[in-house]
Amino acid sequence: MKIIHLSTSDLNGGAAIAAYRVYKAQFKNSNLDPQFLVQRKKSNDDKVAVAESSSFYKLFSTFRIWLDELTIRIFSENSKGRFTFPFFGQDITQNVALKECDIVNLHWINGAYLSLNSLEQLKQLDKPIVWTQHDMWAFTGGCHYTAGCEKFVEHCSNCPKLIFKSENDFSSKIFNRKKAIFDQMNLTIVSSSNWLAEEAMRSELLRTKKSYVIPTPIDFDTYRSINTVKARTDLQLPLYKKLVLAGAMNLKDERKGFLYLIQALQIIHDSNIKLCSDIELVVFGKLDESVLNKIPFKVHQLGKLNNEEDIVKAYNTADIYLAPSLEDNLPNTIMEAMSCGIPVVAFNVGGIPDMVDDGENGILVELKSSLGLAKAIEKLLCDENLSKKFSIAARQKILNNFDQKIVAAKYYELYKSIL
Repeated sequence: MKIIHLSTSDLNGGAAIAAYRVYKAQFKNSNLDPQFLVQRKKSNDDKVAVAESSSFYKLFSTFRIWLDELTIRIFSENSKGRFTFPFFGQDITQNVALKECDIVNLHWINGAYLSLNSLEQLKQLDKPIVWTQHDMWAFTGGCHYTAGCEKFVEHCSNCPKLIFKSENDFSSKIFNRKKAIFDQMNLTIVSSSNWLAEEAMRSELLRTKKSYVIPTPIDFDTYRSINTVKARTDLQLPLYKKLVLAGAMNLKDERKGFLYLIQALQIIHDSNIKLCSDIELVVFGKLDESVLNKIPFKVHQLGKLNNEEDIVKAYNTADIYLAPSLEDNLPNTIMEAMSCGIPVVAFNVGGIPDMVDDGENGILVELKSSLGLAKAIEKLLCDENLSKKFSIAARQKILNNFDQKIVAAKYYELYKSIL
């Protein structure tokens, strides 16, 4: 069974990494012959192909991406999360592999890879299309996360994420265009979390489509527990401190919730003198000075980690992984941390409860409660036995539910049912 996976990238961003992991899991299943077709390739995997590789294509692709980003900056409120205008894309229907495949599997296709025109062209191939959702964009008027807005249930308009809002604004036009296209498509929806599936089925755009929940898999032989002392030594981190790990902190993206993380750390600093002398923060990426000045503890910036070996080491340095997102699907970082046996503290939102079982392998906190985050951090850092118990349970949760073989088998059964 020949499957073509379409994704803007293979490794650039969380959705791309999730899509690549789905593809890799299927590649190990003898019943499937998957191929991965991207706009921009980041990996060294010779099985990943670029839709077009000519010099002219690369130049034109760069121009499309520039136009796409310019449109986003001019017409949307960037601080309120990404809003994609699906005006720029390419026609890939002449690709030989695409013509010969049995099923097309879409993933995250924005960033000037596939526009709504591109989707109409794909529809003309008359092949079953599976769309694996990694955020909410497929069923909204353009936003990737709605921040609680319910307009997607009936019809998007007057979008709070647009600078120019009206009953007939961009969100309304995009919504109407999606409706016209999707109603004519042989389209099956896959969501990687129960939350995202429920939201999709509530939406006007997708509620009539067949829907399945199949999680993103992970290679738990790569993401595993390793010696903490060695990991900290290799990354030049202190051996005897309580290290709290967090993702790259961007205060400009409200959805990431880092304001609440900083407030939680401040609460601990002000109220727990004994513990605050032991805590230090470790972050992926590099922080702006404006962010550093708001954090009351010493911060270790790991910079950009370019290989999985170093990423696994980073997780294994931590006593806790903190994920303060206010809205999220099935974050790769939480799955990776748990696979390495690191307890997670997060808000009880989105698809996170699909991974974190509160009080069993981590702690889920009431949304936007900085005090709740602070108490959860203190609880895990001060109770070594509880932390060890959660560590074992976290790893087991991943082994039982996110195995590559299990996920590939679920996709195979889905594909078989729609041919």
